[in-house]
Amino acid sequence: MVVDGSYPNDIRVRKEAEALAENGKKVLVVCPKYTSQLTQEEINGVQVYRIGKNYTTFKKGIHDIFESVFNINLFFYFNLKKVFKKYTIGFLHVHDLPLAGTCYLFKHEVKGLILDLHENYPEALKTWFLWKKSPVLRIKNSIFMNPKNWSKKEEKYCKKYNTIICVVEEMKKKLHTNFQINPSKMHVISNHEKKSFQANFEANNKQHIIDSDVFSITYVGGFGPHRGLDTAIAGMKTIVQKIPTAKLFLVGKGNKDVEAKLKSITSENNVENSVEFVGYRPFEEVAAIMSQSTINIIPHHANEHTDNTIPHKLFQIMMSKSLLLVSSCKPLKRIVEKYDAGLVFEASNVQDFSTKVIEAYSNTESLSYKTENAYNAVMQQGENWETESEKLIQLYDNLAN
Repeated sequence: MVVDGSYPNDIRVRKEAEALAENGKKVLVVCPKYTSQLTQEEINGVQVYRIGKNYTTFKKGIHDIFESVFNINLFFYFNLKKVFKKYTIGFLHVHDLPLAGTCYLFKHEVKGLILDLHENYPEALKTWFLWKKSPVLRIKNSIFMNPKNWSKKEEKYCKKYNTIICVVEEMKKKLHTNFQINPSKMHVISNHEKKSFQANFEANNKQHIIDSDVFSITYVGGFGPHRGLDTAIAGMKTIVQKIPTAKLFLVGKGNKDVEAKLKSITSENNVENSVEFVGYRPFEEVAAIMSQSTINIIPHHANEHTDNTIPHKLFQIMMSKSLLLVSSCKPLKRIVEKYDAGLVFEASNVQDFSTKVIEAYSNTESLSYKTENAYNAVMQQGENWETESEKLIQLYDNLAN
């Protein structure tokens, strides 16, 4: 497996690698070496080989620019050549679109190439940089991270690779509709969570963020223009008029431009006392925050990016037995409505977000069945990694035969 990110921090890569290792496959993850990390180590049966020295955001940015123009990441290319001299590689599993061109150059060295698309990358580029203030960065992104160019790359490599992994059915349909990619070579392996994750909610870990006398509306995750946090913040203006004890907790971080934008929206709506920017919290505390919140929200804006991916935290929240409120992004809405596992509001609609929160406040007891439905969907009805990973194992078994 090849990933331009830190391992084992990337949840999707880690779960896939460990699932394969647990089923007798020899897995080598090749990724950049960050400061203080070991060059080689074994983690839960997975061999990790880190390349380069002290990888930084700046270095990555330079390689990204070169790759966007020439379809090759020289840092990965030359280091992969070393890997192939050191190891016998049967299959090259490439994580996400930016490394597709580089890894395709090794097609004759392996039995099979797998392109694992974590998201709709070209469309993601339209949203990731929306709130960037630096004119230099905006110009750089418009030239080198241009969504139209990356859409052409997506079509090119989806046609070249014989095996493609998509994160949701919506992404598979999009590739077939837009590029006529053969559905038979696409496989959906989603961002489900292990059932064992539920133990985090039973651990009775302490948290010092949410008081029991507060009607808590909690978001956990990264901050960005596509996350819909602006909708939630603006909605608090109406919510606190109906629910004086309501408070929005934003657990996580974003870059300085994103956080400045969100704080300006908070100020514009005069809800500074009802919105708390919590920042990062230890993992054990985050689980306690999620389970002890009145409502957990995933308020993503609906667009071609968010409609073609799904966050791990959806399934984590479903195990927390806390009420779930999601936007109408296609995958979120599909899962929640399938199991009647929470509430859905119209994406980007501030008034509808407020209405659904107030509805939850007014009907707390009568809506409790939704939390049970959510829990059972994961623990008893197959919406978990144990079930999902079987598809990955079967895929590799078929490729090997």
